[in-house]
Amino acid sequence: MADLLLFTFLLIRAAVAASCADGNTIQFRVGNCTIRSPNEPEVQSWGAEVALNNERTICMVPSTVLNDTFLTTTSLCQSSEQLKVHQVDMTPAQCASRRGGPVSADKFKGVPLSNLVQNPGWTLLNNTIEDAVEVSMQLSRQAITTTVGLITKGQNSAASHLGLATDSSILKVLKGQGLIVARSFGLNVGSQSVQSPRGGSLVLGGYDQGSVANPFLHEFPIPQNDRLQDRHCPLQVELTGLTLEIKMANASETESRDIFSKSTGITVCVEPYDNLFRLPSETLSALLGYVNQTTEQRTHLVPVTEYADELVNLEPGLVYRRSSGEFNAALRFTINDKMTVEVPFHELQRPLRGLDSNGAAVLNTSYNELQIFGDPAPGNAPVLGKAFLSQVYLFVDYDAGKFYMAPLNSEAGAVLPVATGTCPSGGLTATEKGLIALGAVLGALVLAILAWAIYRWRRRRNPRINGTEAQAMDHAPGNATSGAQNRSVVGTGQFPSRNRSQEMQDTLSQNSAAGADSGFAIGHAPFGHLSRQSVETGRSYESPPQRPTHTGIV
Repeated sequence: MADLLLFTFLLIRAAVAASCADGNTIQFRVGNCTIRSPNEPEVQSWGAEVALNNERTICMVPSTVLNDTFLTTTSLCQSSEQLKVHQVDMTPAQCASRRGGPVSADKFKGVPLSNLVQNPGWTLLNNTIEDAVEVSMQLSRQAITTTVGLITKGQNSAASHLGLATDSSILKVLKGQGLIVARSFGLNVGSQSVQSPRGGSLVLGGYDQGSVANPFLHEFPIPQNDRLQDRHCPLQVELTGLTLEIKMANASETESRDIFSKSTGITVCVEPYDNLFRLPSETLSALLGYVNQTTEQRTHLVPVTEYADELVNLEPGLVYRRSSGEFNAALRFTINDKMTVEVPFHELQRPLRGLDSNGAAVLNTSYNELQIFGDPAPGNAPVLGKAFLSQVYLFVDYDAGKFYMAPLNSEAGAVLPVATGTCPSGGLTATEKGLIALGAVLGALVLAILAWAIYRWRRRRNPRINGTEAQAMDHAPGNATSGAQNRSVVGTGQFPSRNRSQEMQDTLSQNSAAGADSGFAIGHAPFGHLSRQSVETGRSYESPPQRPTHTGIV
């Protein structure tokens, strides 16, 4: 029986390996998410909706800050200390939306902290890891059980992190279970602009071909040392140029003003968890000087406390009164001297947005906000966040040690997933193939022995049946039909006492009549309806979709 179990296991292993070749991916919609729970305030946040333990849904933000997934907890919205952010006191409803729907720690099974992998991106931000739990996560149509960390205090994060850093535990679990082939992901963050908002998508195990306007011409290595200054960052690029493209008063001409050129290029981090551009102090000061020059009046930035009675600004940018005029300009980035990305005016500036006292997203049109963090980059590590990624499709392949950026198709519709990675040896190693063959031989041998043992047992229970009697009955006088019928009777262990042919005919007649009464017919077996199940596998698409004209990236 052990051999049979081995054989069964190997067959299952072969089936799993075969499904690897199907090119499985896991897909999410990312964008604004609204979560409603009984007896709790409505949560309005941004990210991907994920169900926990088949009961609670939260909004999670893709993050390369962490290897493990980290969940925000209700303790973050209870004390007055935790409810204070950017010198403003939040209501519990505002806090719940900021946190993407926090969870109760006591709803999960606690596990040792050692079950988590290393998360240098968390500890470098002066955070602590105090609790870990086991949780079932519904990732699109797939459910996995994994260990996650709990965020119980601190203000250096907002919503829950969907950990997608270099050693992402989720990507490892999915690959280990054959649900994806490669530790990779593709991200279209969409747009949070007021003028042209759009949703995005996240594909685990591949990328969305429909979101890519042009091929992945720009390839970047993932560094062995993924630390940038005082920040953990696996996705690093060299920013070799930053230029303001300012529309003049007549709107028909533009004026270019370099913030810096490649002679003073800087290494920056591409991070989808952050919303805004986070610039070094010198670059931020230079940009502010140009902002003052391009508005009709000298711009005076306003503190968060000026508008706190109306809304809470979750990640304050450069906020100024609308009466100061419009900052009618775009930002053009040059990456590694070979890729240019232009962030248009409507992505760079928008009316001030935040959360009202009920936790709902609202606008205050008396103010404008530039999507540039108001303080120098924490840890002196510059960041290109969602405002930059609104123009770029990001694909990260940790197995290949590379990531890619391509012009984003802003008119992308349904996700067209393309799986990445290959199954080793067509899904099975030589050892596995040999074990399957050995299991087949041993399984057949066990079945043969089992059949022989049953035959011997039945002979012992029917000693009157022997080879001589069976042979005599096979060659009894009469036609061949009679002999065949007699062999059938002998097989039942009963010895006929009268004319065997007539007795067999009587028996068959009786069986036929009984079969007709019971709804069965000899030689005919009615079947029920067969159902066919359609399974979505996320197969690769050979023919690329029509690529619309893109703007801002070459």
